[in-house]
Amino acid sequence: MSYVDAHVHLHEDPSLIEKDFLIVAVSDDLESSIKTLKLEGVFKCVGIHPWEVEESRESDLKKIEELAESAHCLGEVGLDYRFVKNRERERKFFEFFLNLSREYDLPMNLHALDAWREVFDLLLKYDIKRAYFHWYNGPLDLIEEITSQGYYIGINAAIKIQKKHLRVLERAPLKAILTESDGPYKYRGITLKPSMVREEIQKIAEVKGISAERVKEVVLSNLRSWLNLSLL
Repeated sequence: MSYVDAHVHLHEDPSLIEKDFLIVAVSDDLESSIKTLKLEGVFKCVGIHPWEVEESRESDLKKIEELAESAHCLGEVGLDYRFVKNRERERKFFEFFLNLSREYDLPMNLHALDAWREVFDLLLKYDIKRAYFHWYNGPLDLIEEITSQGYYIGINAAIKIQKKHLRVLERAPLKAILTESDGPYKYRGITLKPSMVREEIQKIAEVKGISAERVKEVVLSNLRSWLNLSLL
């Protein structure tokens, strides 16, 4: 049974592909979206990361809309209230992708750093059916609201060194969890990569008190539901 990495910046390093993995490749801007769509053997997301909103042009949005017809999902998109200063512009870009998700019925691979509630509220406002909160580290009391809508919570391989993230895992139901690495992002001196999900699965199994195989089975089912795949 395959492992799942639901969030990898594979356009930065295609060698991160693992044979026994199902990988969701996300993009950062128009250029990387084009690169992502050329990758083989992975699920592909197109979009503009909140960190790239300032450098991206509004004309890029129309081009990404054209690319979306060949994509499995939209991402990495969302809001960032910690590092992005121009909130009006990033919200404008995010609302474009919310409309795109609704129009094309594409699931969203979300960045919501310090904007967890705002992103969640916008999903409801735009009637988004399928969404995934990448590397969720938001309020614990928001988890139940997120999962009650059928949205998914991202558990990252950095859980072994991030105590707050462990509390998220403890609170989030397994039926709402997707595993990820966010590779090749560097976090606290560690370069994250899909292979680390193997150890992450063991940690989830330990916390939930079930077998690693059962964790893999449920996460795979979650991926299938999020991407609306009838077969894997």
